[in-house]
This record gives sequence, structure tokens and C-alpha cells, in this order.
Amino acid sequence: MIDEVVVDWFCLINSRSVGPKTFWAMMRNYKTAKESLRHITDPFPKERAIKILKSMNCSVMLANEPIFPKLLKRSCSCPPMLFYKGNNALLSKRKIAIIGARNSSITGRSIAKRLATNLAGEFSIVSGLARGIDTAVHTGILESSSNKSTIAVLPFGFDNVYPRENLRLCKELSRNALVLTEIPNGRPVDQGAFQARNRIIALLSEAIVVIEAAVKSGTMATAKIALDVGCEILVVPGSPVDPRYFGSNLLIKNGATLIQSHIDVLEALGHNRENEQLEIKYAPQQPTCTQDASSVSSKILSMLSETPISIDEIAVHTNMSVRALLCVLSELEIAGSVVKYSTNEVALSGKLIV
Repeated sequence: MIDEVVVDWFCLINSRSVGPKTFWAMMRNYKTAKESLRHITDPFPKERAIKILKSMNCSVMLANEPIFPKLLKRSCSCPPMLFYKGNNALLSKRKIAIIGARNSSITGRSIAKRLATNLAGEFSIVSGLARGIDTAVHTGILESSSNKSTIAVLPFGFDNVYPRENLRLCKELSRNALVLTEIPNGRPVDQGAFQARNRIIALLSEAIVVIEAAVKSGTMATAKIALDVGCEILVVPGSPVDPRYFGSNLLIKNGATLIQSHIDVLEALGHNRENEQLEIKYAPQQPTCTQDASSVSSKILSMLSETPISIDEIAVHTNMSVRALLCVLSELEIAGSVVKYSTNEVALSGKLIV
């Protein structure tokens, strides 16, 4: 049996022309969602609301409940209700977001995994289940931490997990960590949903860690929201010739805190910890189907940055033999796309800007 108050709140926030700001204005005026609905010309049908809520097969938290994250209430556009699956106790811990590029490099994903895993004991780590850095954050904690302290915020409902390639990861997070969204099932895809997801990530967290962010990106938009609510911005620096770091380095230039390890994060947030590094163990990836040479080259280039990385690590991430990988890298080196070093490392080519 679905609580009548939940149904009333659902109907009010999903009524035409009612967003979070209007919702809270009506609640201030009329005290309850049931009374507010009486003052709406075209309220969302209760029968339909009950059907949707039952189909979602998830839990619901209202903004007036103790479990609801207090930091979300920093905004006048605080979502009235959140749908979730998993361990809601993670919301009671201090929370840090780790976000970054979807077209991330191997180095960026390795940094994300290491930071997330080392911080998961102290904090719940929030991210957006997107490709690249977000995926590395969630998988790193699931693979390497006994705490499973990670929260994934979805841009759409549980019936439309995005990207689809992370559907399995979403299910695992639902069982072992926490997945939440403000969007009910059946809602049409809307680009504005990504902005709303980014807003929740920023508002949930007391600090935002940025890894590989282009100047015009969702990561930078999330950082701006975080700045507006007084959130600490912590940034991993990168090459000045890699577009994936243009936004990151700009944030540092404008006053964000530069970090190089989880120790820097703890110090920035007032913690005192011994300088210990946790070992990260990566689960082997499943072999992928054979791709043409051009596709393989593009895939390898997308994983690299101007920061050198070992050829052995690239082989692990691409599921290629070292011999086959060296052939491709040699072609890329001849084309001037990469630079190979005597240390058995490789990086994107480019002249350093000083």
C-alpha cells in the first residue's frame, strides 16, 4: 500500500507547470500537498501516480523526512522527493562527489578509482554513472572497497538507465550501494534532466573533486553549481595541451584547491591522516570483439593524455597483447600522434605550453 502523502506529493510535483520552486511556494501557502492540489487546474491523476509508483519497485523519500539529505535543502529548487534503490544509510555519511570527463584517459580513470577507493571509508562518494570518470569511481569502489560507499545519481528514471552500457553496473549499485533519482519512470528523455542530475550531485556533496574537465562540459557546470552553494572545489591538475584538462586547470587558476592524492582531499577538508596509500586491485575486463585498425587506433588515442602511461597498463585496458599493441603504437608514433619513451611508457604528442 502506497502512502497517501507520497501520492499527493507525487501528483503535485508532476502536475503541469509545477517545478520545485512552485511546489515549495504552494506548500508554504497551503501547508499540505493535498490542499495545494485543490488549487491546480489540471492536477496529475492519482490513479496514474499510484500505477507509476508501484511499477518503479523502489523506495521513496520525501524532503520532510529525517533520511532526506540536508545539504540538498541548500537550494530553493530542492527536489521534493527522491526515488532510490539500495543502502540509504550512505546518505547519513559525509559526502564527496568525484566527477570528470566521459572521454577520459586511462590515467584519469586510474586516478578516479584510486581516489574513490581511498576516500570511501570516510565518505560516501557521489557520482553520476556516466561513461569515463563516473564509471571508474563507482566500479573502483565496488571492486576494491569493503565499504561500498558510493552513490550514483541518475539523470532519468530507473526504466531508462543512461548510458545503457551501465545497466549492469546500476543493478550492482542498487544491491550493494545506493542509486537515486528525482525522475519517475515513464518520463520522456529531456536534456534538462542532465542539468538536474548535476545539480543534485553538487548539492549532495560538501566537496567536489574534478578529474579531467573540458571548459564547456557538464563537469564544469556541476562545479559552478557547487561554487554557488559554497562547496569546496578540489581539482586534479593536468597537461596544459590536453583539452580534457583545460577546464580543470582553469578552476585551479581561479582559486580551486589543487590535489594530487586522497591525503590532499582529507587535508583540504580538515582531516589529519597518515600518508598511507591503499592498494588498488582492478578486475580483469572481458575480451572484446576484434575491431579494425582505425577503430583500435582511435580507441587507444582516446585513452591517452600528455601524461606518460605504461604500455602494459594500456594493454590491460584494451585487452590487447603487448605485441599487437606495440604494432599499433609504432604506427601512431610514425604518424606523430604519440611519443614512446625508453621507460616503456607512451603519451600523446604535443608541445608543452609554458
